Amino acid sequence: MSQNRRKFLGAIGATGVVGAIATGQVNAQAPQPVQLASAPTKALTDRELSGKVAIVTGARANFGRAFSVALAKHGADVVVHYHRRETIAEAEETARLVREQGTRAALVEGDLGQAETVKQMFDTAFESFGQADILINNAGAIVKKPMAEVTDEDLERMININTRGSFLCTREGARRLSDNGRIINIATSLLAGAAPNYAAYAGSKAIMEEITRMGAKELGGRGITVNSISPGPVDTPFFRSMETPESTEFAASLSVASRLGVVGDITPLVEFLALPSSQWITGQTIWINGGYLTR
Repeated sequence: MSQNRRKFLGAIGATGVVGAIATGQVNAQAPQPVQLASAPTKALTDRELSGKVAIVTGARANFGRAFSVALAKHGADVVVHYHRRETIAEAEETARLVREQGTRAALVEGDLGQAETVKQMFDTAFESFGQADILINNAGAIVKKPMAEVTDEDLERMININTRGSFLCTREGARRLSDNGRIINIATSLLAGAAPNYAAYAGSKAIMEEITRMGAKELGGRGITVNSISPGPVDTPFFRSMETPESTEFAASLSVASRLGVVGDITPLVEFLALPSSQWITGQTIWINGGYLTR
């Protein structure tokens, strides 16, 4: 037996293995701990989006207004899109609320199913603010009918706004958003389930998942993240316009809290995905519905 081995065994007998190592009786060194750099953290109240420009489609009310104001609170200038001339007063109110946060707002009207409208929306961002960094594809149309009763006009409206409009906006974003930008698509939790009478709506929204996955891969090299948020039933005029009191009560009963969502349940996730700290999240569909549906 070698002299070193006898010393090691003797040390074990006296102090145990740890003691032997600690007293230097073996020719080995304990591994040194790895020093991990801690990521900088900032409160969500910091204006981390100062100098950034967000485009929010369908921003006259409901989700779109809440998202616009939330991003403005973080310092972003906002292009407020609305669909029809009749709703300009609501869009102007959104713009006023954005400006109340100390940032700038510009308005754009038009049908997002038309490529020229989408181009004009981005042109407005560049002409008014010099760039575009964040795109929130929020605009949407809804119909609730059995498939047998869906008219050609119903289907065309769903496809024009939900499908074609979302693709055209994402395509323009891919061409013109700044590096390290954000695309946030607003889809629906109906993509995770099978609710009767929503085939035209959910089917037209299904593109959101695909452009999210493909967009994340195609644009990731430029630091642009692409994610999809799929809310469940949220208590807005958009939702209630399609529902009866009985179906509303049933939808509420399916969440773990036995209630409908509210806009304030959804907004914080949009805020986070727009911030620099969300960089590692891309290509994801995030279900936000209080347990209404899971996938």
